[in-house]
Amino acid sequence: MPVHVTDSAIFRDFYSTGPMRVIFDDSHLVQCWLDVEAALARAQAKLGIIPESAALEISCQAQAKAIDFEALGQGTSLVGYPILPLVRQLADLCDGEAGRYVHWGATTQDIMDTANVLQLREALAIISLDLGPLISTLTGLAIHTRSCWQRSWVL
Repeated sequence: MPVHVTDSAIFRDFYSTGPMRVIFDDSHLVQCWLDVEAALARAQAKLGIIPESAALEISCQAQAKAIDFEALGQGTSLVGYPILPLVRQLADLCDGEAGRYVHWGATTQDIMDTANVLQLREALAIISLDLGPLISTLTGLAIHTRSCWQRSWVL
């Protein structure tokens, strides 16, 4: 049974599209968080803040398919936000000492906000594509309407 109108088999496309649901679903959101964590580790390695080997391992392990979503949900309920339980899972996936460098110097808000920007960037690309034909149609209607009004003034 659907819990939200966007999950409804009947109404889902009234309020969203398939591509937008993919961008904003849990799996993709978690992957965005992981992408930010991996990018942070790579940037820190370039600056010599963390070992290059740790950044490589973090980047390799930062895959949403490896995350236990049930445990992530339980951890989120326990602490009130998802990044700490996610960081713990990612750190546990890493070999050797690499796990201790996950989320090094970052805040939960840094990761969540940056991931939201990644999602919004993807969503805006879809919106921009969808707006092209709409803008063309509206431009055509505006030109047609203007010419109709101009003719009515001449008569």
